Amino acid sequence: MVAVKATGPTSKLFPRFEERMRAYRYSRWDGSQDIEPFTADDLMREIADEMLEDGDLQSALRRLLQRGAEFPSGRRMMGLQELLEKMRNARGNAMQRYNLGSIFDDIKEKLENIVKTEREGIERRLNPQGTADQAPEGSGDSGQGNEAGEQDASADQGGNPAGNRSGGQPQSPAGGSRGSSGQSSGAAPGSSDPMFRDIMESMVRKRLEQLDHLPPDVGGRIQELRDYDFMEPEAREQFEELMKMLQQQVLQSYFQNLQQSIGQLTPEGLQQIQEMVHDLNEMMKQRLKGEEPDFEAFKKKWGQMFPDDIQNLDQLLDHLKDRMAQMESLLNSMTPEMRQQLEEMLDSVFQDSQFQWEMAQLGANMQRLRPGSGGDEYDFSGDEPVSLQEAMKLMGDMNSMDDLERELLQAIRTNNASDLNSDEIGRILGEEARQMTQQMQEVTRMLEEAGLIQRRGKDWELTPRAIKKIGERALQDIFGKIHENAVGDHNLDHRGFGVERLDETKPYQYGDQFFLDPQKSVMNALIREGPGTPVSMKLDDFEIYRTEQMTQCSTVIMLDMSYSMMMGGRFQAGRKVALALDSLIRTKFPKDNLYVVAFSYFVMVLRPEMLLDSYWVEYGGGTNLQEGLRQARLVLSKHQGTKQIIMITDGQPTTFTSFAGMDPADGWGYGRRSPRAMEETLREVVRCTHDGITINTFMMERERYASDFVKTMAKVNGGRAFYASPNRLGEYILLDYVKNKRKVIH
Repeated sequence: MVAVKATGPTSKLFPRFEERMRAYRYSRWDGSQDIEPFTADDLMREIADEMLEDGDLQSALRRLLQRGAEFPSGRRMMGLQELLEKMRNARGNAMQRYNLGSIFDDIKEKLENIVKTEREGIERRLNPQGTADQAPEGSGDSGQGNEAGEQDASADQGGNPAGNRSGGQPQSPAGGSRGSSGQSSGAAPGSSDPMFRDIMESMVRKRLEQLDHLPPDVGGRIQELRDYDFMEPEAREQFEELMKMLQQQVLQSYFQNLQQSIGQLTPEGLQQIQEMVHDLNEMMKQRLKGEEPDFEAFKKKWGQMFPDDIQNLDQLLDHLKDRMAQMESLLNSMTPEMRQQLEEMLDSVFQDSQFQWEMAQLGANMQRLRPGSGGDEYDFSGDEPVSLQEAMKLMGDMNSMDDLERELLQAIRTNNASDLNSDEIGRILGEEARQMTQQMQEVTRMLEEAGLIQRRGKDWELTPRAIKKIGERALQDIFGKIHENAVGDHNLDHRGFGVERLDETKPYQYGDQFFLDPQKSVMNALIREGPGTPVSMKLDDFEIYRTEQMTQCSTVIMLDMSYSMMMGGRFQAGRKVALALDSLIRTKFPKDNLYVVAFSYFVMVLRPEMLLDSYWVEYGGGTNLQEGLRQARLVLSKHQGTKQIIMITDGQPTTFTSFAGMDPADGWGYGRRSPRAMEETLREVVRCTHDGITINTFMMERERYASDFVKTMAKVNGGRAFYASPNRLGEYILLDYVKNKRKVIH
C-alpha cells in the first residue's frame, strides 16, 4: 500500500491555484500509516454487484473473501488469494537473497584469530626479546591450519576447553601467563640453561606442528582444538568464548527463552539446562506409557525457559517441534559437505556425555510423540551472507511461511479466514498485511451487525434490508447510464400514489388543486400594481403548479431462462431489470404490483426477492412461451386497472403445455421451431388481449424467425416489440414504465 503525504502548494505566487493543485510525495508503507477500514455499506455494494451477476450469496461472499475488492470509496479489502501470493513472494525473495554457503565464515574467522593468537604467544615465549616476525625454524606460518567458521554460542559443561583437563590455566614451559602489558613475562628462571631451552623448543615445535595440521573443516578444527593444550591464555579465552557462543546457539534452537532465563552460559547454567531436559524426558516417557505427567510442576520449575502462552504438555511438544524443525531445515538445505561440517561441529560443542545423552533422548522422544517433524528443504541461491544465528532465524521464518501457506489454503478451501493468525502474518509480511487480515476476518460480522445477512443453518442468507439495497443498487446502476436530460429527476425519495406536482406552473382556474407557487403569484401582483407595500393580490395573480395523474399498474415480468439466454449475460440482465423495477415500484409507485414469471420448458412464478437465489434456474428442454403467458394472465386476473406483461426473451416457442401436459413440440424437438407451439402461444396472446393485458416484448436476439414471431404477437395484442442488448435493456424497460405511468391533467 502507498502512503500519501502533502508537501505543500506548488507555488506561492498563485494562491487560488494552490488550493486545487498540490504536490504529493509517495512513500513506501512503513507501518506508521493507518489503513482506513471499509464499511458494511462498501461490502454490501460489492455483494450487490456480484449477486446481480450470479444471484448466489454464498458465491458472492466466497469471491469477496478470496479475491478482495477495490471499493468506490477508495478503500480496499485484501483477499486470501492476494495474501497467499504475498507470502509466496516473500518466501521466494528470501531464497533468492541469501547464501547458506557463508554460514561458517564467521566461525572460521574466529578460529583463525584463535590460532594466530596462539602462534604469536608461542613465539613470544620462544623469543622473549624478539617479535612475532622472528619465528623459530620449523614454526611454519598460519597456512594450513588457518581456516575457520561462523557465529555465537557457549562453553562446555565444565567451563574449560577439553585440553585444559586440570580446569585451571595451563602454564607454558616458558612461564606462560601474560602480563598486563600484553607481552610475555619472559623465560622461566634457568631458561638460559641450554637443556631447558631445548626442552622448551621441542614443546613449542610440537604445538606448532599441531596447529599446522589442524583439519580444514570447522567441525574437525573445533574437535582438535578441544584436545589442544593452549600455551597462550588469550587464545584459550577466545576459544572458550567461541564454545559458549556455539553452545548457546544450539540450545536456543531448542529453547527459545534460554538467554532471558539464564543469561550467560556458565557451568551452573548448563547444569540447570541438563536437569530441565532430564525432567522433560521423564514427562515424555510417562506420556509414551499412557500416563498423564504433572505438567504444572514442570512449568512452575522451568516455565521461564518457554513462552508464557504454553499451558500444557501438548503445546510444549508443538513448540519444541517447531524449534527443532529449524535445525532440520537448515541441515536439509545444505550441501552434503556443509551438512557434515555442521553435524561435526554440533557433536564437538558439548563434551559432557550425560548432557549429550539427554539431548539425544529428547530428539528420540520427540520423534515418537511428534513423528514427521523434520523441517523442509529450501533452495537458497542468493549472494547475501548469513551467520549461523541468522540462518536459524531464517529457517524459522521459512517454516512459518510454510505453515501460513497451509493455513491460507485451508481458509481458501473452507472460505473461512477466522482461524488465520493475523499477528504471525504481520510478523512475516508486515503491518499492512496484519491490518488487512483483521479486517478480512470481520466481513461477515460487520454484515450481520449491520442487519444485512443472517444465519440459515450453516449458511448465510440476505435480510429484507439487504434485498432492498440490492434492488436500489440495480436501479441506480440502470438510471446512472441514462443522461439526466433525457429522463428528468429520478429521485426516489418521493412516495405515494395519485396526483403528483410538476415543476411547470399555470394561472389558477376554478376547480384546480391549489398547489400555489408563492413567488410567481407575488411577482404577478407586483407587475400588475407596481412596486410598493402592502401588495394587493387578486384571484388572477395566483400561479399554481401543474399536476399529473399517476395510474395504477400491475405488471408481470416474463423472464426467459432457456439455455441461449445464459449466453452473453442476457439472463443476468433480465434479472437485474426485474430487481430494479421492483425497487422502483416499491419506492416511487408503492401501490403498483409486480410479479415475476420465469420460464424455459417449465414455468415458475417467483416473488421478486427470489431473483437473488439461483436454485430454481433450469434452462434445459425448450422454451414454453405459451405456459408462461397463461401463468402471467392468471396472476394479473386478480387485479384491476392497467395490466401489462413485460416479456424478456431471445427466441420463439419450441414447446407448449396442453391439457395432457407438456407437448414435445409435435415432434420438432426441443430448441427448434414448432408450428404447433407457435399456434398455441398465439392463442394465449389472444386470451391476454381479451383480458386487457398489454404485452411488450424485449428481444435479446435479432434472429429472423424469432423477430417475425414477436412482431406477430405485437400485431395481435397491440403491444410493442423492442430489440435491446443486455447492457441497454434496463434503460428501455424502466423509462418505458415511468413514461406510461404519467398523464398531465392540469
